[in-house]
Amino acid sequence: MRKLLATLALLGVASLTLAQSGGDFDLSWSVITGGGVTFSTGGNFQLGSTLGQPVAFGASPLHTGGTFDLSDGFWFVRHATLSGVINLLDFGGDVTLVPVELQVRAPGILTPLQVHTLSLNGSGGYSLVAPLEGVYDLSAKASHWLRQTLPSVAVNGSGVANFSLVNGDVDGDSEVTLFDFGALVAAFGSMPGDPNWNANADLDGDDEVTLFDFGILVRNFGAIEDD
Repeated sequence: MRKLLATLALLGVASLTLAQSGGDFDLSWSVITGGGVTFSTGGNFQLGSTLGQPVAFGASPLHTGGTFDLSDGFWFVRHATLSGVINLLDFGGDVTLVPVELQVRAPGILTPLQVHTLSLNGSGGYSLVAPLEGVYDLSAKASHWLRQTLPSVAVNGSGVANFSLVNGDVDGDSEVTLFDFGALVAAFGSMPGDPNWNANADLDGDDEVTLFDFGILVRNFGAIEDD
């Protein structure tokens, strides 16, 4: 009988649920002994975890909301700094206004593990802090530029990846073809606010579709982007 009472007492302690709350969050946890939850929500946060399991490979363990940052995962996930320069070829406009998509992939695999939107400085430089540790294929893409993929980039605490993106993909079909010529012709002579204005046809970034844009397209005609 004593052993039974002691066992029941221990089970009661193990099933206690503790909670902390404040502001717009409520975080609860419990020991799972034949029940309980692995997912908690509150305010701007959603927390899912399993004892002894790391955050899924490629997923970010960092969640933000309000004045709080919450990092989850039972095992340590190392963040690293990736930096470099993205050269938007044949472009004289303001590169700080051009968002660049960066895909982080396992080597040889096209499905991205992570996708980030990079903001460039005036020189085309960027810096990204993300859960990166290992070797990755890195792929960069901007609006009317073709995608470039760098294979097997090593990231160990920090890493460097520089890109040079080829201009001229007006219609966004991943290659420079006669369809891009057609889109340029349709927008020729236009400026922002005109009914036929097409920002992707303004290849050189001077806020007007002119012969200079045709020159860029002719120079890069036939180019195809990386996978």
